[in-house]
Amino acid sequence: MATKTKVYTDAEIRKESFKPVAERGYIIEGRKIDGEVQMRQARRYALKPNEIHQLRKEAGGEFPNPFRKGGVYHGAVQALINLGLDKAHTFSAFKAEMKKVMSKIERQGTDAWSLFANRAPKKDAKNPKDLDGRIMQTITVLQRLGGNHKYGLKLAQLKSCIDVLAGKDDQPLYMLHTGFVNYQAVHPTNDLKGHRRKVAKVAKKAKKVAKKVAKKKAPKKTVKKTAKPAAAKA
Repeated sequence: MATKTKVYTDAEIRKESFKPVAERGYIIEGRKIDGEVQMRQARRYALKPNEIHQLRKEAGGEFPNPFRKGGVYHGAVQALINLGLDKAHTFSAFKAEMKKVMSKIERQGTDAWSLFANRAPKKDAKNPKDLDGRIMQTITVLQRLGGNHKYGLKLAQLKSCIDVLAGKDDQPLYMLHTGFVNYQAVHPTNDLKGHRRKVAKVAKKAKKVAKKVAKKKAPKKTVKKTAKPAAAKA
């Protein structure tokens, strides 16, 4: 009889994640490999109370960025802070500001933006995304507050989250939403969740139908027979 894996509470997982990496237990269920669940260490997604206090102190009245400087999450959040809290910003404006923020940070002999923008896709990636796609994915990742990988928890602890709103023609608008009563009340909005995929499928189908109709309407090519020249008289 197979032994049941203990299910840990969020509080227990968070407590474990605060330990040094070398001391953390393998308590998170990962993927199955050859039929066996691979256990993983708890990853740290939360801030300690004293860290929140220190962040606010260092920010000096401004909204504090809870992510490691130089990383893509830091760049995305800082861009929205610079553009203005609780205001919706277009993708182009957001991308430009994100590039501006990350280009000023030196990393590995270059800058943080160049490392991110020129990063090669994973070898096993089935549908590798372009730069814009990876930026959009970064935002949706930062909205995660459920499961074992709560990437948006640090923002939630600061009573905030990133909202994805639908702009003109369903173009994405990004907003750093602040001022929630407490972190339990934080619920990121994504007006475009699943919608873009649906729109893309409909557009693809319409294009296929239009191509089929055009093929039917196209006039058939006729080949004119030319008369053979009469044989010359001897």
